[in-house]
Amino acid sequence: MSRAGDLCRLARERGLFTPWDGAPSLGAIVVAGPDAGEYLQSQLTSDVLALAPGATQPSARLNRAGALVVDLSVTRLPERGQPFPTYLLIVDREHVTLLADDLRANVVTGDVLIDDLTPDLDGWFVAGPAAAAVLATLAGMPAAAQTWTIDLPLTGDAGFLVLQPRGAATAPGPAVGAAARAQGLVEWPTAADPEAARAWRWLRVEAGRLLPGIDYLPGRRALAQTGLDQQVVSLTKGCYLGQEVVARVRTYGSVPEAVRALVFAAGAEDIPAVDTPGIPVHDADGHVIGTWASAGWSSLWQAPVALAYLDRAHRAPGTPLTVKMADGSLAPAQVRLSPLHAAVGAADRARHLHERAVHRFGLGDDQGAINLLQQALNNDPSLADAAEALGVILGRHGRFHEAIDIFKQLEETAPNEPLIHTNLSLFYMKLGDKAEAERQREQATLKRFANLDDDRTAAEREAAEAVARRADADRKLAMFSEVLDLDPLDGLALMGAANALAALERPLEAEPLYARARVAQPANSAVYLAHGRVLEILGKPVEAAEAYRAGVAVASRKGDLQPLREMEHRLLMITAESPARG
Repeated sequence: MSRAGDLCRLARERGLFTPWDGAPSLGAIVVAGPDAGEYLQSQLTSDVLALAPGATQPSARLNRAGALVVDLSVTRLPERGQPFPTYLLIVDREHVTLLADDLRANVVTGDVLIDDLTPDLDGWFVAGPAAAAVLATLAGMPAAAQTWTIDLPLTGDAGFLVLQPRGAATAPGPAVGAAARAQGLVEWPTAADPEAARAWRWLRVEAGRLLPGIDYLPGRRALAQTGLDQQVVSLTKGCYLGQEVVARVRTYGSVPEAVRALVFAAGAEDIPAVDTPGIPVHDADGHVIGTWASAGWSSLWQAPVALAYLDRAHRAPGTPLTVKMADGSLAPAQVRLSPLHAAVGAADRARHLHERAVHRFGLGDDQGAINLLQQALNNDPSLADAAEALGVILGRHGRFHEAIDIFKQLEETAPNEPLIHTNLSLFYMKLGDKAEAERQREQATLKRFANLDDDRTAAEREAAEAVARRADADRKLAMFSEVLDLDPLDGLALMGAANALAALERPLEAEPLYARARVAQPANSAVYLAHGRVLEILGKPVEAAEAYRAGVAVASRKGDLQPLREMEHRLLMITAESPARG
C-alpha cells in the first residue's frame, strides 16, 4: 500500500488533526451588520435566520438559473458583545474571492459588511470518532472564550474547526494538538507533501465532497445534479436566489445527469485513469453515459473509486458498468450512491434535534420547532419522525403545499407508513382536490391494516376490510376482463386485471398478465414491482430478481424514487435470503 493509502486508513481508524491553513485549504468570510441575517437569508439556500448563536448549517450559493456557484457552511458566531448577529462563511480557499465578490455585488440596500477573514484567523481542523473528546479539552480554558468551534464533516467523519483571531493573547493550538495526540489522532502532514495532498483528495472523494473548480465549475451544474440539495436546501424558508428553479426540478422531474459513486474491482490501489474531471464517461462500446469527476482509492472499500455525473439510464444504484478509461482500458465497476462514507453520529444528532423540536412544539413555539426539525432533516433526511412532525406543523399553519412536499419525500423513505397518507389526504382535501384526497385515504387504510397487531379487534377489522377489498377486486377484474376481450394488448387493462387477481390471492393467474403488461408498458416501473412481488409469492426468487433489476433501470431513468427504493430493497432481501454459494 502506498503512503497515501496508509494515511487514509489511519485517518479512518484513528481520526486526524491539522492546522486550518493546512490540508483543508479553507477560507472564511465574515458577514456582519444589522441586516446581515436577512441578506444571507435571501442569498443562500439554507434557513440562516433559524441559526442560534454558535450553530452551523450546510448551505450553498446559487445563481439565478439554480446552478451551484459554491457550497459552504454558515455559522452564526456566539454573541460576545457585538451589537448584531455576525456570520462566518467557510468555503474552499480557492473560491473565497469569488463568493465574497458575488455577495457584495448583490447588496442593493441594507447595512451589511462582507469581508475576507482568512488571513486573520488561526486554528485547527479535527476529524474522527475522538474529535469531540479533543474539543472537550478546551472547556474551561481561558482560550475557549476567544475561540469559535464550527461543525464541519469534511471527510465524512465528525469534524470540527477550532478558530480564533490570529495573534490572540491565548491560543488553543497547543491544547488541541496535545489532546489530539493523546487520543491517537494522526497529525496530518503539510499540504506541501504530495502524498498527503493525494490522500486528502481520496478522503474527500470517499465522503462525496465535490471540489469546486475541479468537480464542478461555478454556475455550470444544477444543484440537483450535485446531490447537495438534500443537505443544503431549506424547504420551509422564503425566496432565495435560484429557488424557483430548485423547486421546479424537485416537483416536475429529474436532471439529465446526477452524481454517483463508482466502485471498481477490489484489491488494487490502481487509481482509475481519469486524466481530467469534466471529460466524458464512456461505456465499453464507446457511448457517452456521463461526465467524470474526481477519482481516488477507498480504504474502507479497499478498492479504487470515482465520482461521476451519470445519465438516467446508468445511475441506478447497484448497476454494473464497464467503462472505458482515458488510457483506453476497460474497467468493471458498480454504481453506488454517494457518499461512500457518511458522518458518524449524524443520525444521533438528528434524533436529538427532533426531541428538542417536540419540546418546543409542546411549549407553543411552532416556528422554533420548525427550525429544529429542518436541522434534524439536514443531518438525517431519512428520519421519518422529524419529517412527519414538520409536515404536520406546516399543515397547522395552512402551508399545505409545503406539507405535501415533506410527506411525499417521507413516503420515499417510509413507504409502509399509513400516517403519511392520512396526512396527505387531509392536506389535499384542504386544497380542494377531493379525488386525490380519497386515493390517499384508501392508501392509508390499506397500509394501516397491513401494520396492525394480531389482536382480536384488529383481526375483525382486517376481515371486514378483506371482504370489501375482495368485492372491489371482483368488480375490477370483471371490468378489465371485458376490456381485454376487446383488446388483449391494452396495457392498463392488463395491469388492472393482474392487480385484481393479486388482491384475490390468485398469483398464478396474475403472473402472466403482469408479464404481458411489462411488454405493453415497458416504461411503467410499477408493473415491474408488482410482477416481482407476485413471482416472490410463487417461490420464484430468480425470476423476481430479474423483474426488479429491469424495474430499477426503468425507475432510475424516470426518477420514480419510491418504486426504485422498494425494488432495491427487495433485491437486497432476495440476495440475503439466498443460500450461500461455495
